This record gives sequence, C-alpha cells and structure tokens, in this order.
Amino acid sequence: MSDQQKDGQADLSDRPSKSQRKREVKLIAELAQKLLLIPDEQLAPLPYPVIVQAIIDCKTITKGNARKRQIQFIAKQLRHVDLNVVHQVVDRFDASSRTHITHFHQLEVWRDRLMAQDKQVLGEILQQRPLVDRQHLRQLVRNAVDERSKQAIPPVHFRKLFQYLKAESENPRSDSQY
Repeated sequence: MSDQQKDGQADLSDRPSKSQRKREVKLIAELAQKLLLIPDEQLAPLPYPVIVQAIIDCKTITKGNARKRQIQFIAKQLRHVDLNVVHQVVDRFDASSRTHITHFHQLEVWRDRLMAQDKQVLGEILQQRPLVDRQHLRQLVRNAVDERSKQAIPPVHFRKLFQYLKAESENPRSDSQY
C-alpha cells in the first residue's frame, strides 16, 4: 500500500461517520427547538445576534413549512458557533436540567435564610446581583416574616419574596454569577 493510500484512509478514519453527523444535526435541531421556548428577553446572554434575531423571527411565523425552514436556518447557524454558551442558556430555563434545579434550590436557600434574619445572605445576594433594590428586598422580607408570625394562609408575601429573587436572578441587566 502506498503512502498516499494510507494518508487517504487516515483522513477518512478521522472524520465522523455519516450516521454520526446525522445524529449531531438532529441534536442541534432539537436544541434550536428548545431555544424557541425561551422568552425573548432571556436570550440576551447569547452572543450571536443573528441567531437571536432568527429565533425571534421564528416565533412570529405560523405557517408550518416556513417555520420548519426557519428552524433549519437556526440549526444551520448553530453548527458554526460554540454550543456551550447555547447549552448554558437552554439549561438555565429548562426545568428538567440540573442547572435549573440548582438555581432554584439556591433561590430557596436564600429566601429561607432571609426569613431567618441571616445578616450575611443579603451581602451574598448583593455581591452576585449588585443592582438588586435593597430597600424593596428588605420590605419583602419584613412582610414575609410578619406573615409567618401571623401564620397567614396562603403565604402571599413568602411567595412574593421568592418571585422577586427569581426575577432579579433572571434579569439580564447585569451579569449573573449563579
């Protein structure tokens, strides 16, 4: 066997098989579908404006074939970018992902610590989210603590506190660390 033939076979063995390429394309198409489920304002962390605009455009398309073509376009664009960033955004809002579960657990821990009057937790929150309205957060905590002492049912302020923490953690106006 000549050196040229050996080089040709080595090149073929380095490339993924046709079946493997098809599986990868299918996974990217599924990722494109998941991106369509994310609210427009939550797409801000994606550093790919062409993809973000294509997703926003696709959400307005109602015709079946046109929508499929737009999803294919999004998938094609995704093949040329770093998918780690895209996966992070999708995982953040996919309720079945480990990232989403961990994020919600952190918010619950913060809420419980705020309710227990832990002085350090406010510093932790402000360190990660410096634009949080401190006065509003303290007011929510006071209302929730009063509500708990009165054993009010349903716990409205308790839920409002969690919703505020959740909204601030998803707010794209500043970098999130968690």
